[in-house]
Amino acid sequence: MDFGLSDDQQLFAQSLRGFLSERVPMDRVRTIMESRSGHDSGLLLQLAEQGVTGILVPEARGGSGLGLLDAAIAAHELGRAATPFSFHSAAVMAPVLLAQARNEQLAAPWLERIAAGKALVSVIHRAPAISGGALSGTIGAAPDAASADALLVVSGSGAGAQVVLVPRDAAGVEIAPLCTVDDTRRIDEVRFDGVRVEDSMRLDLADAARAAARAIDAGRVVLAADALGAADRSLELAVQYALTREQFGRVIGSFQAVKHMCAEVFAEIEPVRSLLWYAAFAWDDGRADASTMAALVKSHGSEAATEATTTCVQVYGGMGFTYECDMHIWFKRAGYDRQMLGGPAALREQAAAAMLGV
Repeated sequence: MDFGLSDDQQLFAQSLRGFLSERVPMDRVRTIMESRSGHDSGLLLQLAEQGVTGILVPEARGGSGLGLLDAAIAAHELGRAATPFSFHSAAVMAPVLLAQARNEQLAAPWLERIAAGKALVSVIHRAPAISGGALSGTIGAAPDAASADALLVVSGSGAGAQVVLVPRDAAGVEIAPLCTVDDTRRIDEVRFDGVRVEDSMRLDLADAARAAARAIDAGRVVLAADALGAADRSLELAVQYALTREQFGRVIGSFQAVKHMCAEVFAEIEPVRSLLWYAAFAWDDGRADASTMAALVKSHGSEAATEATTTCVQVYGGMGFTYECDMHIWFKRAGYDRQMLGGPAALREQAAAAMLGV
């Protein structure tokens, strides 16, 4: 039995890699990440033309109607290219939530715009409960909120959870950019000061808490895929550098210490690949262990990527720590993936509790 990717999925990965290599080279990555907003609407449209933004959007709404495994493939390539785009939020969590809504008059137009690359939606979870028809509170890690067209807010928890779509420019919404480790994906602090929540803004979900948990699991899987892509690219560049950089009349790749560093990186990240594909498959198939696997692949995959990118920076020696060397971009990207939607320790505790039934 073949447990690998299908021919179509491999072709999609190759096609997207070629597109990103040609259209999103490191010069463009640096231009976007060094800009004030960190957002490029032209890039969003180009990604939409490649089908990236519509992977999880139903076909009836202009998307591909594919699964999380396909989204993980895209996330891996986006991470490998250090693409300046919060894919996990705008193209995964947002469509997953919107596609579950029963009030299509609210969800359908946004799904169509997301698939077409004409809307950027920031997903905010763990927001305070709505009280008296108003939303108040501060959320400290909202992806691309300052550039988003709307905020998809998961408010409250358990039976009292609700998901509401709040326009970015709604009265009472204040957004403050945060300085973080990864400039390729921005996060912002969002303050809600008595934002009025009308019925027309509420997603009609059969179980809002369950829908939100499923979206978060999907986000964790693709963050792990992004981290794996960053680690893969870091290793490729480190090996290329080791085969060209000379010291004492020899390329440094001939030194046993450097060989061992690169071999250890490969051994560290390669097992993550199969864990990632299974976690995505479990989510698509609705398996009982889907949430546990999402937590495990996010915790283990992001830690492995952190170790891998750290080692690859060291292969470059002193130059690897400079801003001019591109290696720091993947190192920082892995750091973002490690902390967003839960750090490794918290996710391992969650997985352990689920496995032990406590």
